[in-house]
Amino acid sequence: MKKIILALTLVAGLCTVCDAQESKTGAPQEKGDKKNLTPEDRAKRGTDRAAKEFGLTADQKTKWEAATLERIKANSPLHEKMKGSTTPEERKALHVQAKTNNEKFDSTVKGFLTAEQKTKYDAKIEELKKKRKEQHKDGKDEPHEIDEHD
Repeated sequence: MKKIILALTLVAGLCTVCDAQESKTGAPQEKGDKKNLTPEDRAKRGTDRAAKEFGLTADQKTKWEAATLERIKANSPLHEKMKGSTTPEERKALHVQAKTNNEKFDSTVKGFLTAEQKTKYDAKIEELKKKRKEQHKDGKDEPHEIDEHD
């Protein structure tokens, strides 16, 4: 009897683990799943997160989404080039182009944010930079995406 109960408990446990690992239909749940989204979906997702975090108005949300979509479309070909074989010089040039795209996004966004929102935005950017620096220092230098605002 104990063996039967033990076997049933193991089966139930395995079923629970399997169910927990299945992804739900709908929006991607994991960080890596954003690669499966269209640029428009990624822009919308980023805009929704920014609206919550910075308290964007409807007009600001529209402008943020347009700026995000423009940056995503500009940086996507750069990401693809970096996935292929590139020399260190090519990678550096691609990073410079991406940085230019990100700076354009920053200046666009800061053009319509209020002073309070700009403060929150700058604090968030600094937090992300600090987090990346710590990851690099801890040896967790995993491949990362170029854009730091997504």
